[in-house]
Amino acid sequence: NHIIKIMNRYILFFLFIALQANSQTIKATYTEKILKTIGKESRAISNEIKPKTFTYSYADKKSITELIPSQKSSIDTSHVEIGGRKLETYYQIDLPTIDITFKNQNNKSIRKEYTISNKDFSAEEKLTDYEWTFADETAVINGYTCKKATSTKSLAPITAWYAEEIPVNDGPGLYWGLPGLILKVELGEYTVVTVDKIVISNENIEIKEPEMKTRPVSIRQMYKDIKTYLDSISPLAKYK
Repeated sequence: NHIIKIMNRYILFFLFIALQANSQTIKATYTEKILKTIGKESRAISNEIKPKTFTYSYADKKSITELIPSQKSSIDTSHVEIGGRKLETYYQIDLPTIDITFKNQNNKSIRKEYTISNKDFSAEEKLTDYEWTFADETAVINGYTCKKATSTKSLAPITAWYAEEIPVNDGPGLYWGLPGLILKVELGEYTVVTVDKIVISNENIEIKEPEMKTRPVSIRQMYKDIKTYLDSISPLAKYK
């Protein structure tokens, strides 16, 4: 009987934790820093791109990550002299004015809305199964002891740091699926996303799905379409 009572207490305790996790509301801000871009002007461009700030909200197994726009797109023009002729060279920094990621774990779906250079892009697909590999390493991030997990289900290897103290299997942007909120994501040597501020409460908020502005495609196709569009409006397009 004593053992049964102890087991019942454990069951009630874990039910309580599960209910608390489901009822928790999280509001946070994350910063994304570009460490390196791809191409010949990689270092110059990455140095010019300021860190981006995103708001993050989670409730009822839904979350939304939204860019706070702070830096405008720009074109840098310089000249090189070849054979006595001055030639213009360009590198262009195109930055989005809208970048929203909406995840719904109830139906395992993810949506993205993205606007750059006055053109809208939409994406919709099923949540990615990152097939996380767990590691023994820990790190303290924003006061929380976080554990490390890695995944190769991306173009660059992913390292995620999650806090089991916050029993929500979600994270910023595209990332989710760990036994604790993801507070930091490293994408190879290219990008790092880190939590700046986090508030946990039992406030009752509704996470609203963003308006779909165009016909949705897959996320990978959306980024291909964005690249094609930006190439078409580049100052160098007239030389192609």
